[in-house]
Amino acid sequence: MPPVKRTADDDVYELPVAKKTHPFFTPGVKSPGTFLPSPPTLIHFLHLDPFDRPGSSQVPVVFYDLDGTLIKTRKGGDFPSSRDDWQWWHDTVPSQLKSEWESGKHIIVLSNQGDSREKIRKEWKAKLPLIAAKMPSGVPLRILAALNKFDIYRKPNTGMFDEIVRLYRNQGLEIDMENSVYVGDAAGRAGHQGRKKDHGDSDFKLAINVGIKFLTPEEHFLGKPREHFPNPPNGFRPSKSLSLKLPHVLPTNTPITRTEIEMVLFVGPPASGKTSFFRKHFSSARYEHVNQDLLGTRERCLKVAETFLRTGKSVVIDNTNRNRSTRALWLALSSQLSIPCRVFHFACPLELAIHNNMYRACYAPPGEPSRTLLPLSAFSTYSSAFEKPEKDEGFDEVRTVNLVWEGTDEQRKMWDRYMLEVKR
Repeated sequence: MPPVKRTADDDVYELPVAKKTHPFFTPGVKSPGTFLPSPPTLIHFLHLDPFDRPGSSQVPVVFYDLDGTLIKTRKGGDFPSSRDDWQWWHDTVPSQLKSEWESGKHIIVLSNQGDSREKIRKEWKAKLPLIAAKMPSGVPLRILAALNKFDIYRKPNTGMFDEIVRLYRNQGLEIDMENSVYVGDAAGRAGHQGRKKDHGDSDFKLAINVGIKFLTPEEHFLGKPREHFPNPPNGFRPSKSLSLKLPHVLPTNTPITRTEIEMVLFVGPPASGKTSFFRKHFSSARYEHVNQDLLGTRERCLKVAETFLRTGKSVVIDNTNRNRSTRALWLALSSQLSIPCRVFHFACPLELAIHNNMYRACYAPPGEPSRTLLPLSAFSTYSSAFEKPEKDEGFDEVRTVNLVWEGTDEQRKMWDRYMLEVKR
Protein backbone atom coordinates (compact mmCIF):
# COMPACT_ATOMS: atom_id res chain seq x y z
CA MET A 1 0.00 0.00 0.00
CA PRO A 2 1.47 3.43 -0.89
CA PRO A 3 2.10 5.87 1.97
CA VAL A 4 -0.79 8.16 2.89
CA LYS A 5 0.09 11.81 2.55
CA ARG A 6 -0.38 13.64 5.81
CA THR A 7 -2.56 16.72 5.62
CA ALA A 8 -2.59 19.59 8.09
CA ASP A 9 -3.36 18.48 11.62
CA ASP A 10 -4.26 14.87 10.81
CA ASP A 11 -3.09 11.88 12.81
CA VAL A 12 -3.16 8.99 10.32
CA TYR A 13 -1.79 5.51 9.63
CA GLU A 14 0.18 4.19 6.72
CA LEU A 15 -0.82 0.57 7.29
CA PRO A 16 -4.16 -0.53 8.72
CA VAL A 17 -3.64 -4.00 10.18
CA ALA A 18 -1.58 -5.24 13.10
CA LYS A 19 0.42 -8.40 12.45
CA LYS A 20 -0.84 -10.19 15.55
CA THR A 21 -3.61 -9.72 18.04
CA HIS A 22 -2.73 -8.06 21.31
CA PRO A 23 -3.73 -10.14 24.35
CA PHE A 24 -6.21 -7.48 25.43
CA PHE A 25 -8.33 -8.40 22.41
CA THR A 26 -8.45 -12.14 22.99
CA PRO A 27 -11.73 -13.65 24.25
CA GLY A 28 -12.29 -13.46 27.98
CA VAL A 29 -9.69 -10.72 28.61
CA LYS A 30 -11.13 -7.31 29.55
CA SER A 31 -9.30 -4.40 27.94
CA PRO A 32 -8.66 -1.18 29.86
CA GLY A 33 -11.05 1.69 29.23
CA THR A 34 -14.47 2.13 27.67
CA PHE A 35 -15.77 3.73 24.50
CA LEU A 36 -18.61 6.01 25.58
CA PRO A 37 -21.64 7.05 23.48
CA SER A 38 -20.81 10.02 21.27
CA PRO A 39 -21.92 11.75 18.03
CA PRO A 40 -21.03 9.90 14.79
CA THR A 41 -18.01 12.10 14.02
CA LEU A 42 -16.56 11.93 17.54
CA ILE A 43 -14.81 9.17 19.52
CA HIS A 44 -15.01 9.31 23.32
CA PHE A 45 -12.80 6.92 25.28
CA LEU A 46 -12.43 6.82 29.06
CA HIS A 47 -9.95 4.91 31.21
CA LEU A 48 -10.97 5.17 34.90
CA ASP A 49 -13.39 7.86 36.04
CA PRO A 50 -11.80 11.07 37.35
CA PHE A 51 -15.10 12.06 38.95
CA ASP A 52 -14.74 9.24 41.46
CA ARG A 53 -12.20 11.38 43.31
CA PRO A 54 -13.77 14.17 45.40
CA GLY A 55 -12.31 17.62 44.95
CA SER A 56 -12.95 21.28 44.28
CA SER A 57 -15.77 22.42 42.02
CA GLN A 58 -13.10 24.22 39.96
CA VAL A 59 -11.03 21.59 38.16
CA PRO A 60 -7.70 22.36 36.49
CA VAL A 61 -7.21 20.27 33.34
CA VAL A 62 -4.13 19.44 31.31
CA PHE A 63 -5.37 19.04 27.73
CA TYR A 64 -3.08 17.16 25.39
CA ASP A 65 -2.84 16.42 21.72
CA LEU A 66 -2.00 12.74 21.17
CA ASP A 67 0.43 11.92 18.32
CA GLY A 68 3.60 13.95 18.55
CA THR A 69 2.72 15.12 22.05
CA LEU A 70 1.94 12.21 24.38
CA ILE A 71 3.11 9.44 22.07
CA LYS A 72 5.21 8.91 18.96
CA THR A 73 5.87 5.97 16.67
CA ARG A 74 8.10 3.23 18.09
CA LYS A 75 9.63 2.46 14.68
CA GLY A 76 10.51 6.08 13.99
CA GLY A 77 8.19 6.63 11.02
CA ASP A 78 5.97 9.64 10.49
CA PHE A 79 2.91 7.39 10.77
CA PRO A 80 2.31 4.26 12.86
CA SER A 81 2.32 0.96 11.01
CA SER A 82 -0.06 -0.75 13.47
CA ARG A 83 -1.81 -0.34 16.79
CA ASP A 84 1.37 -1.49 18.56
CA ASP A 85 3.67 0.98 16.81
CA TRP A 86 3.77 3.58 19.54
CA GLN A 87 5.75 4.64 22.60
CA TRP A 88 5.63 7.57 24.99
CA TRP A 89 6.86 10.80 23.43
CA HIS A 90 9.54 10.95 26.13
CA ASP A 91 10.50 8.74 29.07
CA THR A 92 9.27 11.43 31.47
CA VAL A 93 5.68 11.39 30.17
CA PRO A 94 4.25 8.73 32.56
CA SER A 95 5.75 10.34 35.65
CA GLN A 96 4.51 13.76 34.51
CA LEU A 97 0.98 12.41 34.05
CA LYS A 98 1.10 10.80 37.50
CA SER A 99 2.32 14.04 39.07
CA GLU A 100 -0.43 16.05 37.37
CA TRP A 101 -3.14 13.68 38.59
CA GLU A 102 -1.77 13.65 42.14
CA SER A 103 -1.73 17.47 42.18
CA GLY A 104 -5.47 17.55 41.48
CA LYS A 105 -5.47 17.97 37.71
CA HIS A 106 -7.49 15.97 35.19
CA ILE A 107 -5.90 14.64 31.99
CA ILE A 108 -7.80 14.92 28.70
CA VAL A 109 -6.64 14.28 25.13
CA LEU A 110 -8.20 16.13 22.16
CA SER A 111 -7.07 14.64 18.85
CA ASN A 112 -7.81 15.19 15.15
CA GLN A 113 -8.14 11.99 13.13
CA GLY A 114 -8.37 12.49 9.38
CA ASP A 115 -8.36 9.11 7.66
CA SER A 116 -11.89 7.93 6.87
CA ARG A 117 -10.96 4.36 5.90
CA GLU A 118 -12.75 1.98 8.24
CA LYS A 119 -9.84 -0.42 8.72
CA ILE A 120 -7.53 2.40 9.75
CA ARG A 121 -10.11 3.86 12.12
CA LYS A 122 -10.58 0.45 13.74
CA GLU A 123 -6.82 0.08 14.12
CA TRP A 124 -6.55 3.52 15.72
CA LYS A 125 -9.39 2.78 18.15
CA ALA A 126 -7.71 -0.52 19.06
CA LYS A 127 -4.62 1.44 20.13
CA LEU A 128 -6.45 3.42 22.83
CA PRO A 129 -6.80 0.54 25.33
CA LEU A 130 -3.09 -0.19 24.80
CA ILE A 131 -2.25 3.37 25.78
CA ALA A 132 -4.58 3.12 28.78
CA ALA A 133 -2.81 -0.08 29.89
CA LYS A 134 0.50 1.81 30.02
CA MET A 135 -0.88 4.69 32.09
CA PRO A 136 0.50 5.02 35.61
CA SER A 137 -1.56 3.01 38.07
CA GLY A 138 -4.77 4.75 39.13
CA VAL A 139 -4.41 7.71 36.75
CA PRO A 140 -7.57 8.36 34.65
CA LEU A 141 -7.33 9.27 30.99
CA ARG A 142 -10.07 10.67 28.75
CA ILE A 143 -9.58 10.81 24.96
CA LEU A 144 -11.80 12.64 22.46
CA ALA A 145 -11.05 12.36 18.75
CA ALA A 146 -12.61 14.25 15.83
CA LEU A 147 -13.19 12.02 12.79
CA ASN A 148 -14.49 14.48 10.22
CA LYS A 149 -12.16 16.85 8.37
CA PHE A 150 -14.71 19.67 8.42
CA ASP A 151 -17.03 19.98 11.40
CA ILE A 152 -17.32 21.55 14.85
CA TYR A 153 -15.22 18.88 16.58
CA ARG A 154 -12.14 19.26 14.43
CA LYS A 155 -9.46 21.50 15.92
CA PRO A 156 -9.12 24.47 15.87
CA ASN A 157 -12.91 24.40 16.30
CA THR A 158 -13.96 24.03 19.90
CA GLY A 159 -16.52 21.23 19.69
CA MET A 160 -14.44 18.72 21.66
CA PHE A 161 -13.60 21.29 24.32
CA ASP A 162 -17.27 22.33 24.50
CA GLU A 163 -18.25 18.68 25.03
CA ILE A 164 -15.87 18.54 27.99
CA VAL A 165 -17.31 21.75 29.46
CA ARG A 166 -20.86 20.33 29.21
CA LEU A 167 -19.74 17.02 30.71
CA TYR A 168 -18.15 18.72 33.70
CA ARG A 169 -21.09 21.07 34.25
CA ASN A 170 -23.39 18.06 34.33
CA GLN A 171 -21.27 16.95 37.30
CA GLY A 172 -21.59 20.36 38.95
CA LEU A 173 -17.99 21.23 38.02
CA GLU A 174 -16.27 23.99 36.07
CA ILE A 175 -12.97 23.93 34.20
CA ASP A 176 -10.44 26.10 36.07
CA MET A 177 -9.33 28.02 32.99
CA GLU A 178 -6.64 30.03 34.74
CA ASN A 179 -4.83 26.91 35.89
CA SER A 180 -5.50 24.73 32.84
CA VAL A 181 -3.17 24.31 29.88
CA TYR A 182 -3.22 22.87 26.37
CA VAL A 183 -0.10 20.96 25.26
CA GLY A 184 0.31 20.21 21.56
CA ASP A 185 2.85 19.93 18.79
CA ALA A 186 0.76 21.71 16.13
CA ALA A 187 2.00 25.23 16.80
CA GLY A 188 3.03 26.33 13.31
CA ARG A 189 6.77 26.01 13.98
CA ALA A 190 9.33 25.83 11.20
CA GLY A 191 11.79 22.92 11.21
CA HIS A 192 14.68 23.36 13.64
CA GLN A 193 17.84 21.37 14.47
CA GLY A 194 16.61 18.13 12.91
CA ARG A 195 13.00 18.50 14.02
CA LYS A 196 10.58 18.62 11.11
CA LYS A 197 8.26 21.57 10.73
CA ASP A 198 4.92 21.25 12.50
CA HIS A 199 2.18 19.67 10.40
CA GLY A 200 -0.17 22.52 11.31
CA ASP A 201 -1.07 25.00 14.03
CA SER A 202 -4.50 23.78 15.14
CA ASP A 203 -3.37 23.09 18.74
CA PHE A 204 -2.19 26.66 19.24
CA LYS A 205 -5.34 28.04 17.62
CA LEU A 206 -7.59 25.88 19.78
CA ALA A 207 -5.87 27.22 22.92
CA ILE A 208 -6.43 30.77 21.65
CA ASN A 209 -10.07 30.04 20.82
CA VAL A 210 -10.94 28.71 24.28
CA GLY A 211 -8.66 31.07 26.19
CA ILE A 212 -6.16 28.83 27.96
CA LYS A 213 -2.36 28.73 28.16
CA PHE A 214 -0.54 26.88 25.38
CA LEU A 215 2.71 24.91 25.60
CA THR A 216 4.61 22.71 23.17
CA PRO A 217 5.69 19.22 24.35
CA GLU A 218 9.30 20.43 24.55
CA GLU A 219 8.28 23.23 26.91
CA HIS A 220 5.92 21.12 29.00
CA PHE A 221 7.85 17.88 29.44
CA LEU A 222 11.47 18.98 28.97
CA GLY A 223 11.41 22.55 30.29
CA LYS A 224 12.94 23.92 27.09
CA PRO A 225 12.46 27.58 26.11
CA ARG A 226 9.74 28.34 23.60
CA GLU A 227 10.76 28.17 19.96
CA HIS A 228 9.54 30.85 17.62
CA PHE A 229 6.21 30.37 15.87
CA PRO A 230 3.78 32.93 14.42
CA ASN A 231 1.76 34.70 17.11
CA PRO A 232 -0.93 35.49 16.18
CA PRO A 233 -0.93 32.36 14.03
CA ASN A 234 -1.31 32.40 10.27
CA GLY A 235 -4.75 31.78 8.82
CA PHE A 236 -8.12 33.43 8.52
CA ARG A 237 -9.73 35.22 11.44
CA PRO A 238 -12.27 37.98 10.75
CA SER A 239 -10.77 40.64 13.04
CA LYS A 240 -7.30 39.99 11.63
CA SER A 241 -8.25 39.79 7.98
CA LEU A 242 -11.15 42.17 7.36
CA SER A 243 -12.05 45.82 7.50
CA LEU A 244 -15.63 46.20 8.75
CA LYS A 245 -15.71 49.96 8.24
CA LEU A 246 -17.15 50.05 4.70
CA PRO A 247 -20.75 51.25 4.25
CA HIS A 248 -23.16 48.34 4.44
CA VAL A 249 -24.71 49.03 1.02
CA LEU A 250 -23.22 50.95 -1.92
CA PRO A 251 -24.20 53.29 -3.41
CA THR A 252 -25.67 54.87 -0.29
CA ASN A 253 -27.91 57.48 -1.91
CA THR A 254 -30.78 55.25 -3.09
CA PRO A 255 -33.31 53.28 -1.03
CA ILE A 256 -32.85 49.53 -0.54
CA THR A 257 -36.52 48.75 -1.27
CA ARG A 258 -38.95 50.29 -3.75
CA THR A 259 -42.69 50.77 -3.75
CA GLU A 260 -43.25 49.63 -7.36
CA ILE A 261 -43.30 45.97 -8.37
CA GLU A 262 -39.79 44.68 -9.10
CA MET A 263 -37.49 41.69 -9.09
CA VAL A 264 -34.36 41.75 -6.91
CA LEU A 265 -31.57 39.30 -7.62
CA PHE A 266 -29.04 38.42 -4.91
CA VAL A 267 -25.54 37.38 -6.02
CA GLY A 268 -23.05 35.93 -3.57
CA PRO A 269 -21.50 32.73 -2.23
CA PRO A 270 -23.27 30.52 0.29
CA ALA A 271 -23.13 31.92 3.85
CA SER A 272 -22.50 35.49 2.69
CA GLY A 273 -25.50 36.92 4.56
CA LYS A 274 -28.09 36.95 1.77
CA THR A 275 -31.01 35.45 3.68
CA SER A 276 -30.33 37.56 6.78
CA PHE A 277 -30.27 40.66 4.55
CA PHE A 278 -33.63 39.66 3.08
CA ARG A 279 -35.17 39.19 6.54
CA LYS A 280 -33.92 42.57 7.74
CA HIS A 281 -34.69 44.74 4.73
CA PHE A 282 -37.15 43.07 2.34
CA SER A 283 -39.46 40.84 4.37
CA SER A 284 -41.10 43.76 6.20
CA ALA A 285 -41.51 45.58 2.85
CA ARG A 286 -43.63 42.63 1.63
CA TYR A 287 -41.24 41.22 -0.91
CA GLU A 288 -41.71 37.51 -1.52
CA HIS A 289 -38.74 35.21 -0.86
CA VAL A 290 -37.70 32.76 -3.62
CA ASN A 291 -34.94 30.36 -2.60
CA GLN A 292 -33.79 27.19 -4.35
CA ASP A 293 -32.78 25.51 -1.08
CA LEU A 294 -36.46 25.65 -0.12
CA LEU A 295 -38.05 25.08 -3.53
CA GLY A 296 -35.66 22.41 -4.82
CA THR A 297 -35.06 23.36 -8.45
CA ARG A 298 -34.35 26.46 -10.51
CA GLU A 299 -37.35 25.70 -12.71
CA ARG A 300 -39.66 25.75 -9.71
CA CYS A 301 -38.07 29.01 -8.51
CA LEU A 302 -38.77 30.60 -11.91
CA LYS A 303 -42.36 29.39 -11.86
CA VAL A 304 -43.03 30.58 -8.30
CA ALA A 305 -41.41 33.96 -8.97
CA GLU A 306 -43.50 34.45 -12.13
CA THR A 307 -46.68 33.67 -10.20
CA PHE A 308 -45.83 36.28 -7.54
CA LEU A 309 -44.94 38.93 -10.11
CA ARG A 310 -48.11 38.36 -12.16
CA THR A 311 -50.18 38.88 -9.02
CA GLY A 312 -48.50 42.21 -8.25
CA LYS A 313 -45.92 41.10 -5.69
CA SER A 314 -42.24 41.99 -5.72
CA VAL A 315 -39.77 39.12 -5.34
CA VAL A 316 -36.23 38.58 -4.08
CA ILE A 317 -34.33 35.73 -5.72
CA ASP A 318 -32.14 34.53 -2.87
CA ASN A 319 -29.78 32.14 -4.68
CA THR A 320 -26.05 32.38 -5.48
CA ASN A 321 -26.73 33.44 -9.13
CA ARG A 322 -23.03 33.14 -9.76
CA ASN A 323 -22.71 33.77 -13.50
CA ARG A 324 -24.22 35.63 -16.42
CA SER A 325 -25.96 32.61 -17.89
CA THR A 326 -27.87 31.96 -14.66
CA ARG A 327 -28.79 35.61 -14.23
CA ALA A 328 -29.93 35.81 -17.86
CA LEU A 329 -32.83 33.46 -17.05
CA TRP A 330 -34.14 35.90 -14.45
CA LEU A 331 -33.53 38.94 -16.67
CA ALA A 332 -35.51 37.23 -19.42
CA LEU A 333 -38.44 36.74 -17.03
CA SER A 334 -38.36 40.35 -15.85
CA SER A 335 -38.17 41.56 -19.46
CA GLN A 336 -41.08 39.32 -20.48
CA LEU A 337 -43.22 40.85 -17.71
CA SER A 338 -41.86 44.40 -18.23
CA ILE A 339 -40.72 44.53 -14.61
CA PRO A 340 -37.40 46.12 -13.56
CA CYS A 341 -34.70 43.89 -12.11
CA ARG A 342 -32.04 45.06 -9.69
CA VAL A 343 -29.06 43.10 -8.37
CA PHE A 344 -27.45 43.12 -4.91
CA HIS A 345 -23.92 41.73 -5.02
CA PHE A 346 -22.70 40.40 -1.65
CA ALA A 347 -18.99 41.19 -1.80
CA CYS A 348 -17.97 38.47 0.62
CA PRO A 349 -14.46 36.96 0.36
CA LEU A 350 -14.59 33.20 -0.08
CA GLU A 351 -12.62 32.54 3.14
CA LEU A 352 -15.15 34.61 5.07
CA ALA A 353 -18.05 32.71 3.52
CA ILE A 354 -16.48 29.37 4.51
CA HIS A 355 -15.87 30.77 8.00
CA ASN A 356 -19.49 31.98 8.23
CA ASN A 357 -20.67 28.55 7.09
CA MET A 358 -18.99 26.99 10.12
CA TYR A 359 -20.19 29.73 12.48
CA ARG A 360 -23.84 29.69 11.50
CA ALA A 361 -24.08 25.87 11.51
CA CYS A 362 -22.12 25.26 14.72
CA TYR A 363 -21.98 28.40 16.84
CA ALA A 364 -25.01 30.53 15.97
CA PRO A 365 -26.88 31.88 19.02
CA PRO A 366 -30.30 30.56 20.12
CA GLY A 367 -33.14 32.03 18.07
CA GLU A 368 -31.25 31.94 14.78
CA PRO A 369 -32.65 29.57 12.13
CA SER A 370 -30.97 26.16 12.09
CA ARG A 371 -28.48 25.86 9.22
CA THR A 372 -26.74 22.85 7.70
CA LEU A 373 -22.94 22.79 7.44
CA LEU A 374 -22.29 22.96 3.71
CA PRO A 375 -19.43 20.96 2.15
CA LEU A 376 -16.38 22.87 0.96
CA SER A 377 -17.27 21.89 -2.61
CA ALA A 378 -20.23 24.31 -2.46
CA PHE A 379 -17.76 27.19 -2.20
CA SER A 380 -15.19 26.00 -4.72
CA THR A 381 -17.97 25.38 -7.26
CA TYR A 382 -19.28 28.92 -6.77
CA SER A 383 -15.83 30.46 -7.01
CA SER A 384 -14.82 28.59 -10.18
CA ALA A 385 -17.87 29.84 -12.10
CA PHE A 386 -18.30 33.31 -10.57
CA GLU A 387 -18.76 36.32 -12.85
CA LYS A 388 -19.20 39.71 -11.26
CA PRO A 389 -22.62 41.20 -12.01
CA GLU A 390 -22.58 44.25 -14.30
CA LYS A 391 -25.30 46.72 -15.24
CA ASP A 392 -24.83 45.98 -18.95
CA GLU A 393 -26.39 42.55 -18.39
CA GLY A 394 -29.71 44.39 -18.27
CA PHE A 395 -30.10 45.33 -14.61
CA ASP A 396 -31.88 48.50 -13.60
CA GLU A 397 -29.38 49.00 -10.77
CA VAL A 398 -26.34 47.18 -9.30
CA ARG A 399 -25.78 47.48 -5.52
CA THR A 400 -22.89 46.14 -3.43
CA VAL A 401 -23.48 44.71 0.05
CA ASN A 402 -20.48 44.77 2.41
CA LEU A 403 -20.20 42.93 5.70
CA VAL A 404 -21.33 44.86 8.76
CA TRP A 405 -21.32 42.94 12.03
CA GLU A 406 -24.75 42.74 13.64
CA GLY A 407 -24.88 40.95 16.97
CA THR A 408 -23.77 41.12 20.57
CA ASP A 409 -20.18 41.47 21.72
CA GLU A 410 -20.32 37.90 23.04
CA GLN A 411 -21.53 36.59 19.67
CA ARG A 412 -18.79 38.52 17.91
CA LYS A 413 -16.13 36.88 20.11
CA MET A 414 -17.50 33.51 19.04
CA TRP A 415 -17.58 34.52 15.36
CA ASP A 416 -14.01 35.83 15.57
CA ARG A 417 -12.51 32.44 16.46
CA TYR A 418 -10.13 30.55 14.23
CA MET A 419 -12.28 27.98 12.43
CA LEU A 420 -10.36 27.05 9.27
CA GLU A 421 -7.20 24.99 8.91
CA VAL A 422 -4.23 26.42 7.07
CA LYS A 423 -3.26 24.49 3.94
CA ARG A 424 0.35 23.30 4.11
